[in-house]
Amino acid sequence: MKTVRIPAEKLTIHKDKTIMDGLDLMTKAGNKKQHNILLVVDDDKRLLGIINDGDIRRAFLRGFTQQSSVIDALKKMPVVAPERFSQEDIIRIMKINKVDNLPIVDEQGRVLYVEGLIEFNSKNEKQVAIVMAGGDGERLRPLTDTIPKSMLEIGAKPLLQIILETLRNYGYRDIIINIRYLGHIIKDYFKDGSDFKININYVQEPKPLGTAGSLGILPDILKPDKPFLVVNGDLLTTLNFHAFLEFHIAANYDFTLCGRPYEIKVPFGYPVINGDVVTEFKEKPTFKHLVNSGIYCMSPEMIEEVPKNEYFDMPDLIRKVISKGKRVGVFPLREKFHEIGRRESYVEAEEFYKKNL
Repeated sequence: MKTVRIPAEKLTIHKDKTIMDGLDLMTKAGNKKQHNILLVVDDDKRLLGIINDGDIRRAFLRGFTQQSSVIDALKKMPVVAPERFSQEDIIRIMKINKVDNLPIVDEQGRVLYVEGLIEFNSKNEKQVAIVMAGGDGERLRPLTDTIPKSMLEIGAKPLLQIILETLRNYGYRDIIINIRYLGHIIKDYFKDGSDFKININYVQEPKPLGTAGSLGILPDILKPDKPFLVVNGDLLTTLNFHAFLEFHIAANYDFTLCGRPYEIKVPFGYPVINGDVVTEFKEKPTFKHLVNSGIYCMSPEMIEEVPKNEYFDMPDLIRKVISKGKRVGVFPLREKFHEIGRRESYVEAEEFYKKNL
């Protein structure tokens, strides 16, 4: 166990900047755990506090927007250390306080740099992601008459390859791909994954099992023993998958779904009533909701809630685990997202890829 030194300017943000500015800075800083922190400073560059990705998501759930100030998501003053401390002292402080990042400050409270804790995982530990790529792609015909939807090309490479490379860049090197319709094309292209610097296993659906049913036929040897991701094979996103996992673990959720904002505009005025009395009249209102994005993080026990060889969708699983009193959370997705469901969205995917990925 050791630390890596990160320049303060790479993680520093002024107190007057917005939450959106903070998310952009985190994305530019990198996808490692040590980069999942922002140092909020005043005009004199003195440290006011820190925020991480999870703090920002919780601020969204409290009603704050991307244009809100980073102060809205600010944590209380963090644990810091003076420059004179040895690395042994720094690691000891980080262990005692259970922090992964430790700002090193001068006498005026200005951050000189950040020490980020590096933990070396056992070879037996796996970061597992399951990609659902078994669908027929019915709405994309005739494009999918002879090729699976996830193998349609975007930016001169298959959609599924983009998803796998993104997961790999966030540390997910053990991938399980659910296949059914024309699954042999996927297997012939990716094989065992070694050409893409990942390890791939396949689960073949014997029949359509819904958006969650394939979890019920996972062989014991492939079942994850720690929180894992499930990602639909028809989407593109700039989501920080590591931050998503950390959010799930930190909140001790059993099941976390990634919810993206969606607006519904009502083209009419409508009365707000109490009984038969109109208490307010709203003209063409807009309602905002978080809708399912097809990205999930689950604890291993969730697999046992999926029936074997039965059609079972993700909404069925979510309702089931809620009814059993499990902790189900939502991670507000504010990063770029594009789902490929129809021919129009497939055409638009090329521009999304060029602009964002």
